[in-house]
Amino acid sequence: MAAKPKVEFALEFRMRLGARTHIALTGDQTRGAVLVEGGSFFGPDVEGIVVGGSGGDFPQVRRDGGARFDAVYLLRTSDGVPILKRNSGVRHADAEVIRRLMGGESVDARDYYMRLAPRFEAPAGRYDWLNRTIFIGTGVRGAEGSVFRYWKLT
Repeated sequence: MAAKPKVEFALEFRMRLGARTHIALTGDQTRGAVLVEGGSFFGPDVEGIVVGGSGGDFPQVRRDGGARFDAVYLLRTSDGVPILKRNSGVRHADAEVIRRLMGGESVDARDYYMRLAPRFEAPAGRYDWLNRTIFIGTGVRGAEGSVFRYWKLT
């Protein structure tokens, strides 16, 4: 029988995001577009910046405000190594919490569910461990950006 996975803190991202755009789709969903303006990340084994203008998040947003995230953008480590980050996730909450989030209000992260699963594409070398690790995370949405915390499964 396989060992039960354990989690170990890996990274925290502080993201600055641009204005939200919503594209009406058929049915009960819209497609969002939120471009990355920049940010930073740090962890025990890596740190650097989120490259502004290098991508964004393009969530599918349901009529009830729940969302399925699909993001991609570029990172640059403090020693200059480029890394591509893809991030998928889910957010849901009751209607009042969603209304407050969409209005840019500060909402306690315990009042909504925001879970994430990033994947990294790093070159061979010092950061190759990012390619070979499964991560899970949580997100907190703020008026000007988001904070993501990731743990690696060991």
